[in-house]
Amino acid sequence: MEQFERLMGRRELAPYLTAEQFEFRESVHRALTQHATPDYLRRHDEEKRFPAELVDLMAKQGWFAVTLPEEYGGVGGYLDMIGMLEVIGYHSSTLARYWNINVNMVGGALVQLAPLAIKQHLLPLLGEGKTFFSFALSENGSGSDAASLKTTAVRQGDDFILNGTKMWITGAVQANHILLACRTQKGEGKHEGISLLLVPNPTAGMEVRPIDLLGGHMVRSCEINFVDARVSGAQLIGDLHLGWKQLMGVLAKERIALSAIVVGAAQGALDLALSYAKERKQFGRSIASFQAINHRLVELQTQIDCARLLTYRGASLLAAGQPCNVESAQAKFFAGDTYMKMAMEGLQIMGANGYSMEYAMQRHFREAKVFQILGGTGEILRNIVARELVN
Repeated sequence: MEQFERLMGRRELAPYLTAEQFEFRESVHRALTQHATPDYLRRHDEEKRFPAELVDLMAKQGWFAVTLPEEYGGVGGYLDMIGMLEVIGYHSSTLARYWNINVNMVGGALVQLAPLAIKQHLLPLLGEGKTFFSFALSENGSGSDAASLKTTAVRQGDDFILNGTKMWITGAVQANHILLACRTQKGEGKHEGISLLLVPNPTAGMEVRPIDLLGGHMVRSCEINFVDARVSGAQLIGDLHLGWKQLMGVLAKERIALSAIVVGAAQGALDLALSYAKERKQFGRSIASFQAINHRLVELQTQIDCARLLTYRGASLLAAGQPCNVESAQAKFFAGDTYMKMAMEGLQIMGANGYSMEYAMQRHFREAKVFQILGGTGEILRNIVARELVN
């Protein structure tokens, strides 16, 4: 089967995608094949350089408008998003995550919760790729228990005074605004008294500092420190003190989106391993002809196919407005584990070349691990599914 067909010609997706959505996937693939070349991605990863040219490409292609409401210049729905993210993830999981943070997470939160004036001002700019966002939820002491966050926002007249530290915040360097989850009131439970504020970047008293991580170097993750930073009360997103409950819909969408990204990335890693195995000769023949290799590739492709079906099942429920908390959790942890396994097996199949910085497999290996952590660790997601099974 040709590589293009392994990514694009997915007959099993016919119940989920229309002919137009299949064509959209193909257009995304063609554009990124031309511009997101292996050499471009390798250099930007090594130099920790933001892929401004690819972000500009996404803006010109109208991809930042996908899932936004039509009145703000948006097009398409959740299944368009999933089909697109799988293809972007195939080329670069980091680039796909950057889109997801901007449009699916922060853009989605603004659509659901923001005052009309903020929607009318920022959403058209987002759709055109003229403004960018970051989402600040995680803290060093909270981890998977994100609701135990300690960053505070104290009301002072018409403003909020912010103090605290956020960690692992992706894309904060480029963000014009940062959607901040903070504690505005001490409640009886940790989920109470949390609010969302849209903080302009820069803001006096806020410092953004990139963190060196194992992978995802094109879009830096950051530490954000707030020391008596003042933000207007007009930047409140959603209801005061009720932010955690209102955030739940955004987090469910994140899991589905991350699953699509991971499926695409895993397929990209497998195609790299398969292409190498076909070309690599040992003992007078291609190593892809060895049963030890091709059986391994078959098992990996089967797992990727399963992850893809779990992802599109969850996406179809989301698009239909149906509950999908369990389905999104299943898709996310299965896809994350599959990508990690694919990257490890890919290194083994490619041998020393897989370990070389010249080949993209080492980048897959470095980037795969984070998908078992962000958006909910595999352990947390399994707990969500377990509660459904035992109740």
